[in-house]
Amino acid sequence: MDFALAQLALIFMPGIIWATIDAKYGAGLKPQQTTLLIRAFMFGMATYAVLFLIYLGFGKSFGYQDLANGPESVNFLELKDEIAWSVPLSFSLAVCWLWIVKFRLLVKLLHKIGATRRYGDEDVWSYTLNSDQANVEYVHFRDLENGFIFAGWVNAYSESEDFREILLASVIVYDEAGNEISRPPFLYLSRPKNNIWMEFPYRAEGYKDVREEDNHQ
Repeated sequence: MDFALAQLALIFMPGIIWATIDAKYGAGLKPQQTTLLIRAFMFGMATYAVLFLIYLGFGKSFGYQDLANGPESVNFLELKDEIAWSVPLSFSLAVCWLWIVKFRLLVKLLHKIGATRRYGDEDVWSYTLNSDQANVEYVHFRDLENGFIFAGWVNAYSESEDFREILLASVIVYDEAGNEISRPPFLYLSRPKNNIWMEFPYRAEGYKDVREEDNHQ
């Protein structure tokens, strides 16, 4: 195998695992192939950097130092331990990364030091529904075309380039006059991203239903 290709393969192997988990469960939207490759390379380098620190902490020699000596002096079989440990480590780091993304630890740090006021690649839909604030857990999803209001707890959500999907739990369906129609345990909704009307009726004292909310307006 070509020496340069072998080096890239060693880096990309754990990086692909991390980048795939991030794309599916962290970023949400499927990235372009170029973006995925760049992330895989960066995550792979991060995996080996952490692995190097672990080896250093235990006083063990990190075999990848021999790669700098040239292809003639490198025996990749001697690196089997590093390669074997890099795979589960990349999975563990990917899970930690998902926690960082979920709780926006990096964004909060940047906001705290005043470095930015943006929220990264997330749009308002993702940022709001992924929030752990109580006032976004319960929604009124209005279907103006058909005259329905769907009131329920946000159970799950997803997004694509053109559509937004949401799964509501403990749903109450009202007509536009506020009359109750049904109470399905779960309700799936999908709408074009440019045609959504969603309200967050949360109050500290709470409201029982849409009619009670209307009476307070």
